[in-house]
Amino acid sequence: MCESIPPECLPEIGSRPRVREPSRAARSCGRMASSFDRRVILAGFGSLLLTACAPARRARTRSIQQTPPPARMPAPPAPPPYRIVRRSEWGAESLKPNHDPMASVRRITLHHTAEVAGMGTRRDADLVKGIQNFHRNSRGWADIGYHWIIGLDGNVYEGRSLEAQGAHAGGGNNVENLGISVIGDFTRTLPAARQLRTTQRFLEAQLAYYGVPIHELHGHRDFKATECPGSTLYAWLAAFKQARA
Repeated sequence: MCESIPPECLPEIGSRPRVREPSRAARSCGRMASSFDRRVILAGFGSLLLTACAPARRARTRSIQQTPPPARMPAPPAPPPYRIVRRSEWGAESLKPNHDPMASVRRITLHHTAEVAGMGTRRDADLVKGIQNFHRNSRGWADIGYHWIIGLDGNVYEGRSLEAQGAHAGGGNNVENLGISVIGDFTRTLPAARQLRTTQRFLEAQLAYYGVPIHELHGHRDFKATECPGSTLYAWLAAFKQARA
């Protein structure tokens, strides 16, 4: 799915997800717990003083068995060269019930968003929120149509739940199809270097994670008559696939 997102779908500037304040009962419990902790600490300190003042007993000589050093744990995997921005961070609305489940992923489709109001002046989180508002509230879909959105900032934004079939390739083309969209219009130009680098690495990671064969990586125009993901990005995608065939 790629189309111009109108400015009225963008969130108000400065809006942020709400953070719930602790209830009065919770604050009261916090004060009680703090008082209790102080009493426990003072009681324990008193016990330490009594123990320290008691006459020392002669320690018996015992053989000390050396504990072998723990086995070296494997190093954790390196973090990805991009940041994943979760739904809670960009203020996503919840998934509505009018969707189909997605049991597995056997193909991946790349899109571009085309023009989104505010590109170049608003945060990518606002742009993603605007896309969700348009898909969810104007089009009546269950959620934003894509599973992942690659921002102009080079970060990857979490979209529709991976448990839910997307709304990006049209009808049955959405079945077991992971939808990834790149913010921008790439009809004549490629994404900027940082955004394109994230696109490449994220595609490589998803192909490997789901075991999707390279011939099941598509551009939106493979399924219907559309410019998406833009002629320039589609040509890049063809070269990406050719290099890995």
